Amino acid sequence: MPSEILEDLYEFAAQSIPSNKILEAKKQYQKETGEIFEDDKSFNTRMGLFLEWYLFDNYLPEKSKILIEVLIEENQPKWSKEKLEAFQNISTTINSLFLVKAIKEKEVKILNLFSDEIYTVQEIDSQLIFRKNDIFQGRIISYKDQFCFTGNYCFHPLEVHKFIKPQIKLIKKIQNQHKKDLRKIEKLLHKENKILEKQVAKIEKINEKLSNTGSNKTRLNQKLSDLQNNKNDTSKVIQILEKDIVTLKVEKIKIDGNELINKLINKFAYMNLKWERSRQINASDIYSN
Repeated sequence: MPSEILEDLYEFAAQSIPSNKILEAKKQYQKETGEIFEDDKSFNTRMGLFLEWYLFDNYLPEKSKILIEVLIEENQPKWSKEKLEAFQNISTTINSLFLVKAIKEKEVKILNLFSDEIYTVQEIDSQLIFRKNDIFQGRIISYKDQFCFTGNYCFHPLEVHKFIKPQIKLIKKIQNQHKKDLRKIEKLLHKENKILEKQVAKIEKINEKLSNTGSNKTRLNQKLSDLQNNKNDTSKVIQILEKDIVTLKVEKIKIDGNELINKLINKFAYMNLKWERSRQINASDIYSN
């Protein structure tokens, strides 16, 4: 079960990562989400959310990878095949703010408010945990061709939904522009690759003519030289476009995009913590810029 695999992963991380590094990461996380104490009602849930962030969202700058990817890479030779596959299967997660669309027995249909994708997620206690139109922070993983929750949630009250949604739209606007730029560059790359294919074909034909021509090769050699220069120029353009695509996909959309999403999710989690501690204050007074 995913919960058992997650527990194994948490235990391994606690044993293999120096405690001072975990404490340092916790301080960094709580700068955005607020410091928590054992007498907080949501203490266990928020500690669970921290561990999930630490393993699945915390990019190591020197590696451009999240911690679980680094752990898998470094320990792959030591782990059994079963353990390796189990951790690899849960290494890709979706952390987001979700809107509950429909609730059925043992499953719930949710909308990812950042990507507009809809997921049907298995949850045995779906009818106890969720209400239609809830907005909540959660994380889903794919396990055996099904989506499952990790089990840690942060539900935001109905009266602040009108505050939350416009801020999500701002991030979606940034991400959509990056995706638009990516599609444009991919289209240009496709065009340049087609040009390169034609140039290579023409060069092959001229080389074939040169091998079959007995004399007066000057004109063909000049044409071949021009084509080689054009081919080199096209190859340089392709290299630049490929680099731009990697920058957009990895740095802008994946790393920077996830950071923007996490910062907003954490900001709302902090507001939620303040509201949890101050029940006599209206949530709309706490959820504000």
